[in-house]
Formats: sequence, structure tokens, C-alpha cells
Amino acid sequence: MSTSSSLWQSSLADFQHAVETRSTPGCGAAAALNGCLGLSLVLKGVRLHRGESDRDLHRRLVAEGDALHDALASAVDDDAAAFADYLDAQHLPHDTDAEANRRDSALREARDASIRIPLAAAERCREGLALAVEALPLTSKAMRSDTLAGATMLRAALEALLIGAEANLEALADQTSRREREERCDALRADARAHCRRLGLDA
Repeated sequence: MSTSSSLWQSSLADFQHAVETRSTPGCGAAAALNGCLGLSLVLKGVRLHRGESDRDLHRRLVAEGDALHDALASAVDDDAAAFADYLDAQHLPHDTDAEANRRDSALREARDASIRIPLAAAERCREGLALAVEALPLTSKAMRSDTLAGATMLRAALEALLIGAEANLEALADQTSRREREERCDALRADARAHCRRLGLDA
């Protein structure tokens, strides 16, 4: 994220314009960014709470939240890079057998990344929702709206990430691998609904 090529070095206006007008960043990067913002709202309530609470629990939630935030932040760039790699692979020469093999290999790797990265980011969103469930009792009444809004954004990010991953699953030739990942998507959605119910949000 520290490199000049990172999307995190862009202004919000530039990021929004890129999403709207360029092939990449696409839905995965935008969804991961939304997850980052949602998690930040959840963590705000934990960080700024001044009431009596279990200090060890408080420190653990902050540490876990920071780690999740770093992972989601990385996914913003990683997802955009994976899609750029896929577009580049499509334009590789394939006139000879050797060239065709290199192109096919590059396409497979990029396609795998375009599934693996959003699925991993969706799992981080699920973990963020679980953290929100633990964090809510530590959050002052004045900031509970931030926690609940953040959880809503995390769930939306999870769903958007899964939509992108599932779109890329259609190209998988290995039906066993495809079913396993489809089941993983279903499990993530079920977990997200369960966490949202615990938070009193419509599931």
C-alpha cells in the first residue's frame, strides 16, 4: 500500500472516477474499500469508548480489527492487480504452441486470483461482522449507530465481493473446485446473516 502505484495514494475523487471509467479497479476493489470503511466505523466505537470494560478484550478487538483492516486494504490493490493481469494475459501472443501455453497459464493464474482474492476479502468481512458483535457491548450508546452502520457496510461489501467471485467461477473447468467454492460462498452468506441477526439488523 505504500507504493506510488497503490490505489490508496489516489484521492477519493480519483478512485471514484477510475471505478466509473476504467476496466480496473472493478467491483472487488470497490467492495474491499467499502469493507475497510465499514470496519473503521466498528473500530471507532471500540477505540473511543471510555467506559468500564475488560481491558484485555478491548486490546484484543483493536488488534484483531487492525489486522483485518490491513488485509482488506491490501485486497483493494490486489483485486485491481489481478484483473489487470487477466486483461494483460488476454493480449499475450498465442501463435505458437509455446506462446499459447504461456498465455493459457497466465490466464489460469489470473482467473484463480480473481476468485481467491475476493473470497479471502469476503472472509475478512465476515470476521469483521463477528468483531462487531463482540464490540457492540463495549461501544457507547452515542456511537452504536456507527457500529451498526459499519456492520451493514461490511455485509454489503461481503455480498459484493461474492458476486464478483461467483462471476469468475463460471469459467472454472474443474467442477469439484467450483462446487467447493460455491459452498464457501453460501457459508459466508449464512454466517453474515447470523451475525447481523445478533446485531439486531435485518437479516
